[in-house]
Amino acid sequence: MRLDYLELCGFRGFRERQRVDFGAGFTVICGRNGVGKSTLCDAVEFALTGQIDKYLVDKAAKESLDDYVWWRGDGQPEAHFVTVGFRADDGSGFAVTRSRETGADRDAARIEAMLCVPGAKPERALQQVCRTSIIRDEWIAALSLDLTETQRFELVRAALGAIEGPDYAAKAREVVSSAEAVHDAAAHAYEAARTRLTAALTDLEETRDVALQAGDVAAALSIVTELTPGDGSDLGGRVAAARQALARLRLSLGAMASVADEVRAVTALRDTVAGPDFRAGRDAAATAAAGAEAAVQEARHALEVAEARLHREQETDALAASLAILVDHGSRIGLHDDRCPLCRAPQGASEFATGLASARERLAARRSGVPEARGEVAAAKTRIEDAGETLREAEAAVLRFASAEAGLAAREEALSAELVRRSLDARLAHDAGALDDAVQAERSRLIDLERSILTLEASRAVDRVTDLEARLQALRAEADAAGDRLARARAAVTTARTLDRTVRRTNAEIIDERLAVISPLLNELYQRLRPHSEWRTIDYGIRGDVKRFLSLRVGDGLNPQFVFSSGQRRAAGLAFLLSVHLSRRWCTWRTLMLDDPVQHIDDFRALHLVEVLSALQRSGRQIVCAVEDPSLAELLCRRLISEPAAPGRRHDLDLVPGGSAAVVRSTDIAPAIAGVLGRTRDLSAAG
Repeated sequence: MRLDYLELCGFRGFRERQRVDFGAGFTVICGRNGVGKSTLCDAVEFALTGQIDKYLVDKAAKESLDDYVWWRGDGQPEAHFVTVGFRADDGSGFAVTRSRETGADRDAARIEAMLCVPGAKPERALQQVCRTSIIRDEWIAALSLDLTETQRFELVRAALGAIEGPDYAAKAREVVSSAEAVHDAAAHAYEAARTRLTAALTDLEETRDVALQAGDVAAALSIVTELTPGDGSDLGGRVAAARQALARLRLSLGAMASVADEVRAVTALRDTVAGPDFRAGRDAAATAAAGAEAAVQEARHALEVAEARLHREQETDALAASLAILVDHGSRIGLHDDRCPLCRAPQGASEFATGLASARERLAARRSGVPEARGEVAAAKTRIEDAGETLREAEAAVLRFASAEAGLAAREEALSAELVRRSLDARLAHDAGALDDAVQAERSRLIDLERSILTLEASRAVDRVTDLEARLQALRAEADAAGDRLARARAAVTTARTLDRTVRRTNAEIIDERLAVISPLLNELYQRLRPHSEWRTIDYGIRGDVKRFLSLRVGDGLNPQFVFSSGQRRAAGLAFLLSVHLSRRWCTWRTLMLDDPVQHIDDFRALHLVEVLSALQRSGRQIVCAVEDPSLAELLCRRLISEPAAPGRRHDLDLVPGGSAAVVRSTDIAPAIAGVLGRTRDLSAAG
């Protein structure tokens, strides 16, 4: 089975519909970075599996790889699909199409049936097909040297396929699972039996304690009948009814005790309110309130008088200030036509001067009464505040006495209502002693009823003890049987796990034998790629019993992962992945796809890789190789032999206007002349 064609539209960087026809012998894909070479490999894998496995992280910043599978650039593709076609050696073909809208047109089982050998394929067969057929630049080192020894072993084991014959490992796991399920059920049954046995033991001890308290059954039955009247003759029913009555009596007794406490409290409060001290305090508070009210009124009147005097003094001061201004004004302008400039009265100069001097003396001798009036206002306000505080305190005292009287009335009313609700005499609200006697009588009835119930239950407990002892023996036998089943289940689990380890160890030994196939291939490819000038061979080692480890060593037991350079690691990794690819016996797809395998590899080893690919093509493999360097692409087209029955083809990729990748040129590689082909085959056979 070989690749025939690939058609895609709206996938990754390809917006427009593109078709890539593969040569039956080889196909070289050339283009600079970012023009879609890797996308063609992605398209083949996506068509087969519905995913692209080369990304270590498939989610980031609330996005996933699924958001980037289809075209996201400018413009709208006419469709979103990928189709990969295959061609068998007999000329028959089949294709797989996967679209954004409808998914794949073939299920995974049908695709596996076309590409895998029945009965030999590994788990997740299509993922293993792509991982071992498509050698990506990202995975050359990551899927070889950079793997842990356990992961490397699992990769090789999966590439080799399933062990032929019955899958004893799966059956052993099923046996272990079944044994563990039986063990869990037995453990649960054993715990349930132990729980029932413990409950029966507790019940037996309690019943024995009750039986020891047996007394006069007739007297007890009489008390129960008196307190729980009814026509039922069943003793169990009488005891059940008595227990209900006992619960009601307990509630009633608790309520009566609360009522008695309230009666005592109300009586004490009543005595306090009716006492001479309370009345004297109430009258004193009322008198103090009245006196404080009168003091407040008197202080307010004094404040009004003081404020009136202050107003008069302020007016007088204002008048004196105006007269002083007039005197000063008259003295400045003097007489005018022998008349006073202020009153226009005829006066002489001496008389005018004498009048001015007399006015100044009177103004100077006058004393302002405003400060004194203000002091009287402040003193009056202080008296008002003091009298107001005294009034508030007196009113608060009056309110406390009134609240005490109102509270007493409310509690007396509530107590009377509670006594009526309890069917008790309302006069008991004033007689705490009588109420205490009633509580004591109710308590005595409760004690008698409790004793009677215990006596009646004890009369039945003797028979129950016998029944419980017999049941206890049966439960002990049941618990012993459950314990035996649990012990057998534990032994079965141990045996099943031993069997599972044995089967896994046997499978590992079988895999070891099959891994021996890879060793010569790995060494041959390693020597042809020549990663190191001195260490010409590479060895693998397997260790572990149940958990297996596969290590790679060069030179004197050195790990190439830590001693090789980046280019050497890639060359050794290529040798490892190619050997894994060639060791598959379960896959009928004979196409090897390489996505830019010469990154970080020098020209010398790149030439050796070209020769290795040429040898693989001559062995019957279809080679599809994507490279960036046009010169290397040209060399591949010359060294990978194009024959009439298995021609070669080259596709050049680039970006077109709009940013979409496209196949810009496709070239069929002309077959070499017959003589050259013959010499090449002879050289290959001789080698």
